[in-house]
Amino acid sequence: MTFIFILFFLVLRWLVPSHDVAKTPKATKPPADSLVTIRITAVGDLMCHSSQYQYAKKADGTYDFAPVYAGVKNYLTSADFAIGNLETVLAADTKDFSGYPAFNTPNEYADALKEVGFDLLFTANNHSYDRHEKGVLRTIDELTQRGLPSIGTFKDTLDRDSIRIQNIKGIKIAFLGYTEFSNIPVPLAKQYLVNPIDTTLIKKDIAQARSKGAELVLINFHWGNEYKQPNDYQKSIALFAQQAGADLIIGEHPHVLQPVEWFANKGKSALDSGIVAYSLGNFFSSQQWRYSDAGVLLSIGITKNFTTNKLRINQLSYLPTWVFKGQMAKEKKFFIFPAEVALLKDSVSQKSRLPEAHQYLQPIHWTKMKQANEDTKKVLHNFGATLIQDSF
Repeated sequence: MTFIFILFFLVLRWLVPSHDVAKTPKATKPPADSLVTIRITAVGDLMCHSSQYQYAKKADGTYDFAPVYAGVKNYLTSADFAIGNLETVLAADTKDFSGYPAFNTPNEYADALKEVGFDLLFTANNHSYDRHEKGVLRTIDELTQRGLPSIGTFKDTLDRDSIRIQNIKGIKIAFLGYTEFSNIPVPLAKQYLVNPIDTTLIKKDIAQARSKGAELVLINFHWGNEYKQPNDYQKSIALFAQQAGADLIIGEHPHVLQPVEWFANKGKSALDSGIVAYSLGNFFSSQQWRYSDAGVLLSIGITKNFTTNKLRINQLSYLPTWVFKGQMAKEKKFFIFPAEVALLKDSVSQKSRLPEAHQYLQPIHWTKMKQANEDTKKVLHNFGATLIQDSF
């Protein structure tokens, strides 16, 4: 009987797997489909001086700005989400167009931005009120009709208090925008039209964004001194926004490129560290002197682990750009070049990669493009950003 019992025990031991702690398999990595990565592409100032719309005018009286972006369109459309600062007012049903100092731009400008891949535009800047309240409202309407959300200008207080959250591949991002100043003062009774940089308002908006489920908060600030590097005001506002819970801070207004810096989130977000890009310079403008003719496409890669709900910036990369203004095929044109094009000019093996528009460049243009490329690298290479190549 004892022998039968022992035999039964051994058979049972063989059939039933052991659960000893020492033999428990190690924790495995989350399945691949629990991870998603998005790429947000940001550019700086999208301006429209009088020469910009004059050069875009066609024989039939309409305007076509899309060819300006032909050299960088592929990069914009390949991003999961492309954003920029619209530093002008859209004309709507008027033909009273104007450039600096009080902008008013053909509606076709917005058509081009939609066509070349922009998904959202920041509209709070020192030119937002150039055509007063009607200009603010018209611009919002024109962008809305084209499916381009506007951030920073609003129709009323209810509109201003409604936080815009975009769900990009399962990552919920709140977009906020504020300006340090307005060239034409906005009436106190209608401050909601153009968001001012106000610390109480910023803190309130970030808290509201979090309460609505935003996993990331991206803030655009129009700030600083033109043609200068970051000042104390920019740094203090950036620090305040970080401490209030902002994850990504993008700036413009100086019309020149300023540094990008990393900061620790210290447990206030699912993202362990964030960035502040003080100014992305000019992306499309008629300012042609050194530093102001250069811009950058800043790419922020963000990965979310849906198992842990943690996020991280997995890549920070950039593409230097340079704006051509001059004669092309018997017409006056603007054209945004990837500034790396300047390095291909003297390479026999690489000349086939040159955009067709390069044939209209004179020696002075090649020099300026090369300067823009070098200037951008000097500003950004120390901040962990990787140069984007082979994108044109």
